[in-house]
Amino acid sequence: MSDYRSEREQRERRRRTLVRAVCIVIAAAMLLSLVIPAIYAGL
Repeated sequence: MSDYRSEREQRERRRRTLVRAVCIVIAAAMLLSLVIPAIYAGL
């Protein structure tokens, strides 16, 4: 039973890490979409 629980916790941790990575990627994409036009406007 404890093996099953630890396996589930590992899966949950991996999923949370994946969600955080996706959030970071989306935030970075939004920042770039704001920064790149500003750079082009500056040039």
